[in-house]
Amino acid sequence: MKKPLWSGLIFLVALSGCSQSISNSDFSKKSQAQVYGWISIDDYFSPVATRVEVDMCQVINNQCLTSAAQEYKGIQLPIQYSFLISPLQAGDGSMKIRARLLDKGNVVAQSLVEYHFEPGERRVDIVLSSIKN
Repeated sequence: MKKPLWSGLIFLVALSGCSQSISNSDFSKKSQAQVYGWISIDDYFSPVATRVEVDMCQVINNQCLTSAAQEYKGIQLPIQYSFLISPLQAGDGSMKIRARLLDKGNVVAQSLVEYHFEPGERRVDIVLSSIKN
């Protein structure tokens, strides 16, 4: 009778240790950047076979390393996007926001916007430019 009681108490103590969270005041939203805005285009594309890809990348030695990415399928522009970026994802702060509109798998419009990481909120609207074949 005493064994199940002791094993139950040990289990509860171990479980309560696993359910505690550690709060670190150094990592907060104050150090992060919320980048949001609208993606639009001056042309019309049927939303049936379209896809919008938008990503934020860290620029290192003229290379763009993706920090965050989103994809929207079967939507009609304009759409709103939003990223929450930490200082670790931003590197030295030099970043780019890339957006592409694909129709039936082919890129029909795209845009590239320069961005420098700053904590806080920042609105960056993107207008896609059509690619002429």
